Amino acid sequence: MRHLHRLGHSVAAGAFAGAALAPLQLLLWPEVALPPLKIALAFLAWTSWGALWIGGALFALTEVVGIFMPYLGTGRGFSIGLWRWLMTVVAFLVAAAAWWNREETRDLLLKDNRHALAWAGSVATLFWISFLVQAVRRRPRHHALARAAVSAGVLVGWLWGIWAVAPRPTSEAVTVEPPRFAPAHRLLFVSWEGTDLPWLLPAMERGDMPFLHTCWGDGAWGQLRTVHPYTRSATLATLVTGCAPAVHGILGRSSYRIPWLTPGPVTLLLVGPWPVPHQLPWWGWRRTPELAPQRATLWQILMATGRKVGLVGWPSYAHGTWTVPRPSTAQAVRSATLDPDLKASLEPALRADPRLAADARGSFDVAATIGAAAQRRARAHPVDALAVDFELAAHLRPRWTAEEPGSPEDVLHLAARLLDEQLRALWLLMGEDTLLVVVSPYGLAPPSQWQRLIHLGAPPRRWHVTPTDSPDGFVFFYGPGVRPGARLRGGRLADVTSTVLYLLELPVARDMAGRVMLEAVTDERAATVPLRLVPSYPAPWSGAGRPAATAR
Repeated sequence: MRHLHRLGHSVAAGAFAGAALAPLQLLLWPEVALPPLKIALAFLAWTSWGALWIGGALFALTEVVGIFMPYLGTGRGFSIGLWRWLMTVVAFLVAAAAWWNREETRDLLLKDNRHALAWAGSVATLFWISFLVQAVRRRPRHHALARAAVSAGVLVGWLWGIWAVAPRPTSEAVTVEPPRFAPAHRLLFVSWEGTDLPWLLPAMERGDMPFLHTCWGDGAWGQLRTVHPYTRSATLATLVTGCAPAVHGILGRSSYRIPWLTPGPVTLLLVGPWPVPHQLPWWGWRRTPELAPQRATLWQILMATGRKVGLVGWPSYAHGTWTVPRPSTAQAVRSATLDPDLKASLEPALRADPRLAADARGSFDVAATIGAAAQRRARAHPVDALAVDFELAAHLRPRWTAEEPGSPEDVLHLAARLLDEQLRALWLLMGEDTLLVVVSPYGLAPPSQWQRLIHLGAPPRRWHVTPTDSPDGFVFFYGPGVRPGARLRGGRLADVTSTVLYLLELPVARDMAGRVMLEAVTDERAATVPLRLVPSYPAPWSGAGRPAATAR
């Protein structure tokens, strides 16, 4: 009977945990507005989910603890001692989830909702301390059952109240006419994912990137603070819209539809000791295709002015005057576009690790195919702006970074050489009166000291560089209106689009999170070109700027 007794208490505590976690999850969805009926439905769904899954985990925990504390929950009726310990665990779980998710959504969530998570974490922490003190004192009180129910209900009520008063973003439609100004120059916009200054500057000094090295002194460059925490989808969307993730709406790689709760897709899921996405109750969800940003991208803004834009290698939502999607590895291998000299140098370098050779060849072939496709399409169909995205460094650096200082990294040297050759060819194709922007939306970094400490004493291993900690990327401006030799400090990823628009003499949107980096602009340009502002560049764009053709 004591097992059933513990099970009943655990299921009840799990139900309270689910009811307390539900408002935390809803705080991650500020775009979701629920009527009273949907609120009740969400409450019941998460309460039943918590009763089953969290209650089951609590029951397993009480059974293990019961081995060492056999008196726990052995009496008849309601056990106030067992309940206080269970609620201590529940309050700790809720507090930890609130604080952890506040940190995990640093740049992805609206400031007001992150503050609400902090309030929820503080309230849950106070209740956790209260439950812990009562559990340790073990003093029975009159009306123990009523007091226990009220205290748990107050915790749940506080958390739901915090969600209820949290501000909601306005959903008013913004109508903006296409810019009445024309871009002052042509644009070559090149993204090198996974590169950063600690990797790029030595590559130029070694002579691996002669073209970029030649331009470097006459351009403006600096580090860029990227989106924290790292998510490639949100990072790229921030780069091309200039808006914060909470504004452009791309918050992660996967999105979900919950028909019984809200018609629109949701992205952020509550992080905790459960597998994603099973914190959404009862499998009442389905994955959705990749979402498009809710703000116009840089190329949509340019097309709205009547300019032709070519796009190569960007995510599926990108559409220009002509668009070349990223090729698969099989398609790239069949194209066989890798330069013969580079290919001859690559084979000896790949012998350093034959296990990774096939994957590295595929990455080189994809990068070469992207560059060749951009040149071929731009020659056949000239454009005013060309945007190309390369993932070569992001694919190779995690696997081929040297284990020790001074170890050979020939594969990465050849990758730098290929990127530089592609950049030079595209620049010559676009012409001298072109604004060149080379940007990395995120960099790569070795494991932190804490990660190394965790593996201290383990067998020797190879430390891989990763974007997990969201290290800084970089940006390089070169061309008309750019201040030669300027060093940019304190830049953010969202600053790139705003600065590009200003250098092209186009208006900047007020809802863009970035600023115009005037330190990258010549005094003459800053004195003669005013900063023009518009309320927003919503997407999808109506009229001019709709996709005209797609190359497959």
